[in-house]
Amino acid sequence: MRRLADGSLSAFHNVCPHRAGPLVWEGCGHSANLTCRYHGWAFTATGDLLSARDFGAEVPQGIALTSVQVVSWRGLVFVCLDPSTPPLVEWLGGFPDALVDVPLEGYRFVRRTVRRVACNWKTYADNFLEGYHVPTVHPSMSRDADAMQYVVHQGDDPRWNIHTMPPRGETYFSVFGWFWPCFAFNVVPGGFAVERWLPRGPHAIDVIFDYLFADDAVDTDAIFIASEEVADEDARVSAFVQRNLVSGAYDTGLLSPKWEPALAAFHKMVRDAVSATS
Repeated sequence: MRRLADGSLSAFHNVCPHRAGPLVWEGCGHSANLTCRYHGWAFTATGDLLSARDFGAEVPQGIALTSVQVVSWRGLVFVCLDPSTPPLVEWLGGFPDALVDVPLEGYRFVRRTVRRVACNWKTYADNFLEGYHVPTVHPSMSRDADAMQYVVHQGDDPRWNIHTMPPRGETYFSVFGWFWPCFAFNVVPGGFAVERWLPRGPHAIDVIFDYLFADDAVDTDAIFIASEEVADEDARVSAFVQRNLVSGAYDTGLLSPKWEPALAAFHKMVRDAVSATS
């Protein structure tokens, strides 16, 4: 992904059309052009072939990087690998209205954490989509907020929901949200934590937190520590659940109509998505 001189964004698969070499190894940096790390082919910022180093023959016309959709929305950058997906604003539906009072544009990136969790991404999503576990898994969160009043607000669109939990006093956590399939967030005082779940196979995911804060936000270190504690607790229980799911000792579970209706909606979306591709 690149930011162009006019401020717009471009994004490409990290694949050279010559022989599938990488354009970048890892991380981020600055470069006028994109150069394949394998054989040195160079491409412009818009993905067109600039030069094929010492190729020895004329390169066919039209050689270029494969682009992907990328758009910035309120300071957050979204990339989509499926060219048939509608534009982001259309895809989000009514979700932006839920964040209209959160001043995302005034926040800046502060830090990132990545933790490998030994579970399927759907197991982790199941955990996020209910507050039933909060009193038993998250004791510190339960002290600061009324976990028995945890509510998952599900509208007409099952692809997203907003979670609220009334604070008992000073608390860092009271509003959360999720968007299908692997995007979540926490609204914190003076900031916003973006949470992504990146599958690394059927039994592992990377849980990536990006913390964004306003320049005048206070207690950011304390917020970070509290958030990471909750994330560690979620990772621990999700890994245990995953082991139990495949142990042979578990068959079919039950869903609480009071606490877990969002899971039923999520499971239906998973089944529909699998059926559509099979």
